[in-house]
Amino acid sequence: MDKIIKLFHCNSRGPLIDPPAVFHPSILVGSGSMMTPAFISRNNITHVINCAFSEHSPSWWRTQHPDKYVCLEAVDSHSVSILTWYPQFKETLDRFLRDPHSRRIFIHCQMGMNRSAFLTLAYVCETFKYPMKDVILGTLRQRPCLYENTKFLKDVSDLLNNG
Repeated sequence: MDKIIKLFHCNSRGPLIDPPAVFHPSILVGSGSMMTPAFISRNNITHVINCAFSEHSPSWWRTQHPDKYVCLEAVDSHSVSILTWYPQFKETLDRFLRDPHSRRIFIHCQMGMNRSAFLTLAYVCETFKYPMKDVILGTLRQRPCLYENTKFLKDVSDLLNNG
């Protein structure tokens, strides 16, 4: 899978230019810098999960929608497991999806390529039983910069294969 991912990376124009990726009709993944009022409106965003730190999400959303925003403060490093933040992510996404006013949840991190992508990958494969390889290929076609952290790929693969 690593080789396939690297091939897609060659097509990336960078995380700030690549478009967001739809992981599920109600789940969109991208970078925090995408969060403009126009982007939110155009994509029917009602809830936001920031997988990075508060400075990677615009303050206007946090201020105007504190009950529809969660910040995980996950670290993007080869020395940590992304699964450390998975229980909180899963609980939050489950709650947001159950909200009767929910239309689409935007999940982001600083660049929208590792923390947000791998946590969402784990969730959609575990919850909706999507095949991991199909999700990876489908989302890379949309956002080719995804899945750079090979340690996170192993973490999610282990969860789904041994979970």
